[in-house]
Amino acid sequence: MGPMRALFSALFALAVAAIGSCTPATPASEPALWRITDADSEIWLYGTVHLLPPDLEWRGPRFEAAFARAEEFVTETDTSEAGVREINRLTQELGALPAGESLSRQLGPNDAARLQRIAHGLNLDAGTLERQRPWLAALQLSYAATLRAGHLPEAGVEAVLMPEARARGLRLSYLETAAQQIEILASLPPTDEARFLSQTLIDIEAGTDALTAMDAAWARGDVEDLARFLEPQWRDVGPRIHDAIILKRNRAWADEVARRLDGSGRIFIAVGAAHLVGDDSVVDLLRARGIAVEGP
Repeated sequence: MGPMRALFSALFALAVAAIGSCTPATPASEPALWRITDADSEIWLYGTVHLLPPDLEWRGPRFEAAFARAEEFVTETDTSEAGVREINRLTQELGALPAGESLSRQLGPNDAARLQRIAHGLNLDAGTLERQRPWLAALQLSYAATLRAGHLPEAGVEAVLMPEARARGLRLSYLETAAQQIEILASLPPTDEARFLSQTLIDIEAGTDALTAMDAAWARGDVEDLARFLEPQWRDVGPRIHDAIILKRNRAWADEVARRLDGSGRIFIAVGAAHLVGDDSVVDLLRARGIAVEGP
């Protein structure tokens, strides 16, 4: 469940709308948090996971102090009811195969057999999957497999924090529109789409050990360990997918963080953890600009 697990850490709204538990963190550990300040700004960067086991404890004192100070809460995309409706509409529009085409015909015999086997095991309608483009089928399958492993969207970080932010009257904003999120995968070349689905099928059949280990690394704030998990996963899906899902967005988000630093206020930014660790992360890009970023 490698690349798709990384995708859930990188591409929240599309994964949730389109479609064992871990050991709780000890009180002394919590997910990584970065802080950027100047004379009139304080910005926190918090790496999230969007589907989690409900018994996984991730709230710690550093997080609580930062979130309590925030005046604005920033997520990857608009997850209001209207935003989710737009994501669903665009997903159905851009994720459907042309009439007369089927998903299995775009796959090799091994992948076609895996598709049928996994869909049956997850109680998914194979006929519905057959009408979907490979990128959407990959999302559906991985989402279902993650649910089967006991990870729930309502236990994910953004799902927990958004009602609290609304109750406190924080300003709400996001880094991408629904169209921008979906276009990331909808514009992949056919060969990359097929590779994406193929690797997803392999990962699902490999089981949930990687899923559990990644959640544990995230929950204890071990960014080096998390980066070691992610690096081979992105290599497996190929450089174009890695660039589309992670690197291009990192560059755009670093620009946005720098722009907000030129303004004022206290801003809490929560994005998929895969964007904040490893080479060319948002944190790396900001530091390369000479911006001081406190944190790991």
